[in-house]
Amino acid sequence: MIARSIKAKVLVFAVFFIGILTGVLIANFYTTRVMTSSPDTASPPDRNQRAQRDINKFYDYLGLDQNQREQMHKIGEETRQQFRDLRQETKPRFEAIQEESRSKIRAVLNDEQRTKYDEFRRKMDERRRNRNRNTNKNDRDPNLEPGQRPN
Repeated sequence: MIARSIKAKVLVFAVFFIGILTGVLIANFYTTRVMTSSPDTASPPDRNQRAQRDINKFYDYLGLDQNQREQMHKIGEETRQQFRDLRQETKPRFEAIQEESRSKIRAVLNDEQRTKYDEFRRKMDERRRNRNRNTNKNDRDPNLEPGQRPN
């Protein structure tokens, strides 16, 4: 009777341990394989290739001929340029609102909190700049000087 009780406890412990081990292995697999191959972390050429492949699949799905594909591509380029122009138009207003908000937040904080907040904002802004720099490398005109914006 006691031997059965011990066997049952060992079995429950073994199942519990195997469950934990399986969870750790799945989490490790997910972070090393799935997260590193996601579109967000892909290099810009891979992302552009994927996007073009998806566009071609969409064109195939619609059954577009070459002329229609060219027209769709032209519409996409025009739209993309309009969005870039809109972004450039609204960027100053967005930045002004953002700066006003940050000033209001800083006014609420004490000196120590303000220092931490400023450090946090600096890191986040740097991370955003790096992400945008990596994302927009292919959108840049090679004839522009560094820091110069397209018209």
